[in-house]
Amino acid sequence: MRFMSLALVAGLVLVGASLAALHHPAQTASASPMMSGPMTSPVSGYTLHIDASQHYAGHPDEIIHHWCKTYSPSFIECLLYDGDGPNGHMVGVETIVPTSVWKTYPASEQAKWHYHRVEIPKLKVAVMPGLTKAQSQQVVASLLETYGKVWILWDPMTTGGKPTGDPTITILK
Repeated sequence: MRFMSLALVAGLVLVGASLAALHHPAQTASASPMMSGPMTSPVSGYTLHIDASQHYAGHPDEIIHHWCKTYSPSFIECLLYDGDGPNGHMVGVETIVPTSVWKTYPASEQAKWHYHRVEIPKLKVAVMPGLTKAQSQQVVASLLETYGKVWILWDPMTTGGKPTGDPTITILK
């Protein structure tokens, strides 16, 4: 049920983005000379935007910009970026599953996940640009009984902006 609420909010965001595209067609992907028609790529549908801190081990106050997509009632995926602008770099991925799915994992896998009911209240920064306070509260409520697994692919702040280093799983506590 909570995942369904998240899907509804993500749908609201998608509708808002579609309306914005009608008013600003030059900013849409389909306006690109290399694309024609509506965008139907793997990145289509990443419409829920969440900015949150505490994902980089070496500098927990740094914000990571989540762009999330609901694939099914038991699977949400967020692409993580170091910025929201057109030059933002993808630096990681967060996979989100409900508690019922997480419980099916062996203990060694469960240890790599963080419980959102514990993590979300501890965040120094958690903002959902484009959503009202009521919509943001609905998203937070839908995420409380979920677990997230964060893969950081590279950290621009510690690598001089170069995509180097080893990927890590960040366990948020």
